[in-house]
Amino acid sequence: MVNTQQLQVWKSQFGKDYTDRNLIDPVQIKPLFKEMLGGLKLETVLEVGCNRGHNLIAIADIFKIEPIGIEPNDYARLQARQKDKRISIINSDIFNIPFKDNFFDLSFTSCVLIHVSLKDLPKAIRELYRVSRRYILCAEFYNEEEKEINYWGHNNLLWKRDFKKHFLDIYPKMKILRSGFYGEEVNCRTDWWLFEKHS
Repeated sequence: MVNTQQLQVWKSQFGKDYTDRNLIDPVQIKPLFKEMLGGLKLETVLEVGCNRGHNLIAIADIFKIEPIGIEPNDYARLQARQKDKRISIINSDIFNIPFKDNFFDLSFTSCVLIHVSLKDLPKAIRELYRVSRRYILCAEFYNEEEKEINYWGHNNLLWKRDFKKHFLDIYPKMKILRSGFYGEEVNCRTDWWLFEKHS
């Protein structure tokens, strides 16, 4: 069982405070998910680090499914569960995904890998890859070189990096189906890549 310094911070009052700040309307972000995932055949979806569940609600609306989220913060899980009965929220984290290999059509993160240290990043990527049958979506802060950012007074908690390169270094046969970025909807520029596993 992995329990990193960063996970401990997110499980604490710091994570609760983030949840109280993180008020995103699922309706507002539906166009983003239509751009990133539109046209795919998705029946099973997992978001790792789902917080309040706004991404999952948007996906539930678009694909008419009941997606699953993993969230390590107790308070955030409670908020998500109360928000929409179509989404299921499990107490776990990116290093300990409690599902079998190839279980989901899509596994994804949105601004979660930015909070994983470089030494732990390969394990996080391998877990996302392991549970996905076909697609992996990564929406994170991009920088060509590794760059640590002080985050709400904390060091060793947020990094911008070339996540596409990190994925392809581990799984070079994966295809990039789509990529892009968004910003105004979530108050910060976020780059994204939709990968397809090599069959």
